[in-house]
Amino acid sequence: MRWSKGWLAGAGVFSVVAAIGGAAYAVAGSGPSTSQTGPAGKEVCTGRQLSAVASTGPASVTSDQFPAGTSLRITNLSNGRAITVSVTGTGSGCAVLNSAAFDALRSTESDTALRRVRVEIVGNAPAPTSVRSATSRVRASGVVGQVVCDGATVGLSPVGGAPGAFSSQLPVGTSVRVTNLDNGRQTTVRIVGVGPACVVLNSAAFELVGESGATVVKRAQIEKVT
Repeated sequence: MRWSKGWLAGAGVFSVVAAIGGAAYAVAGSGPSTSQTGPAGKEVCTGRQLSAVASTGPASVTSDQFPAGTSLRITNLSNGRAITVSVTGTGSGCAVLNSAAFDALRSTESDTALRRVRVEIVGNAPAPTSVRSATSRVRASGVVGQVVCDGATVGLSPVGGAPGAFSSQLPVGTSVRVTNLDNGRQTTVRIVGVGPACVVLNSAAFELVGESGATVVKRAQIEKVT
């Protein structure tokens, strides 16, 4: 991924991780998985390697795309090991493993990332779209196009300047309307550079929609403005 100069100067994205209860897990080849509560469904996080953070507790993941409670089945395609874990909070990537989850999947002690993986939403777990329903969609004045990044959170970058946003999925120049579904605030901004998540707002834009002292909008609606 190519990073814009503005993003590099912004020193990254801050995120809030709210750790909650753990999740049981099973490694492929060690017997039937007692933690698997339903068939795996849609494959997500396609083409991305998974990293880990040094955090204790039962195996779990954090995510910038899926709400807490979502169950993910993660398979290391390099060694066939698999694990089913729950998302416990907001992280800095599609699926960031804690220490226990990473240890259960890695091939060697020297591994620092999982480069060949398959991540699937477990069928009967809450999917990303569950964080909003048709009745929760907010429409304001102006012509608004399709909802994008459905289920994604919106992060904060400390980059200054006029209101703007960064994105890992939308091209530079795209205009998006971001609505905080918890407080009804919204703003329309342009994508001005590449970031590590679907939409990350700079300081000026985040102030228009976020809560004071917060670094992430957990329930957001993101729409392309046409």
